[in-house]
Amino acid sequence: MTRSSSWFSSTLFPGSTLTEQQATLLAVLHAGVRDSVELAPLIRALSYEYPGNYFYKLRRLARLIDQGVPWVDALEQTPEALPADMVLALRVGQHSGIVQATFEQLRQESSEQLLGRQKAHWRSYLAYWLTVSLVMLVLFSFFNYFIAPTLRKMMLEFDMASGARNLEIVSRYAMLPLYIAFAITCLGILFNWSESFRSWMVGRLRLPMESMTRKQSSILRILANSTEHGRPMAGTLSTLAKYHWDSGIRKRLLIARNEIEHGAQDWAAIQSVGLISAPQREALLGQTNQDQAWVLRSLAKNLSAHEQYRWGWLQSMIHPMMLIAFGLAVLGICWSVLDGLYMLVTELAKETGWR
Repeated sequence: MTRSSSWFSSTLFPGSTLTEQQATLLAVLHAGVRDSVELAPLIRALSYEYPGNYFYKLRRLARLIDQGVPWVDALEQTPEALPADMVLALRVGQHSGIVQATFEQLRQESSEQLLGRQKAHWRSYLAYWLTVSLVMLVLFSFFNYFIAPTLRKMMLEFDMASGARNLEIVSRYAMLPLYIAFAITCLGILFNWSESFRSWMVGRLRLPMESMTRKQSSILRILANSTEHGRPMAGTLSTLAKYHWDSGIRKRLLIARNEIEHGAQDWAAIQSVGLISAPQREALLGQTNQDQAWVLRSLAKNLSAHEQYRWGWLQSMIHPMMLIAFGLAVLGICWSVLDGLYMLVTELAKETGWR
């Protein structure tokens, strides 16, 4: 049996974002686990729909499952096949016996995220400014290597050493803002494209992989799912502490679990480690499991909205910052060229007696 080429079923460049690709994989995994179908063939078939980086991630995931690795472990060993917080939720759901409910909740949250997202994307900003940076690099390089040397020679011929020196200084340092903008753009693209590069850079700079707000939001969503189905809080915290990717969060979760095992009230223990505030704890007390789950999801949505606002503000600052960088470079070059031309014209006017 011959297999049709992926060129006939998909385009060269994927028309969907990583979030959309991950949502599709989540739906495939949900159907496969629910119907007890072999996951590897489904994932391998899905990989042909997504050429590029995600194709290799799906192929790696299918290969691990073929080798007998449990599907949750395979997801953990395939970065960005699904988001880390989503994999953690599935891990907790599997340990708690509510994996189907977890799938349904994650798919609902994923659909809400896709429907509510803004048109402007971080990657589209980066791609735009990468193109602009490349064009400006070509133009400025042409100026530095062809126009500026000729102007300096002309100034030196007319004994205008100060003008030649100013032009040399400007041509040397006017490119600096452009280089910085280009480097930041390339780093931003690598941070978004490569999980391994992001992890390596974060480790080198000792930076947090993500904000505390986002970590807190993902934990509250997982706790909401477990609480809604009546699972023991200590067991959920124990699983979270075992598999969470952040060491600081793991310590907090272990402390909260130990306090619960020693008789502390569930929400009081969680408040003591800073995962919820005192007013939030009061809102959770005396409620049914369903009401507590609703409160936790509402808190998580508020935290996510705050995080999205911060990212939106950062994205809104990209254009002004880049424009200032390019504007400084263009202003420096224009000033040096116009000043040099003015000095040349003035000197020629003196030599010819026009002035």
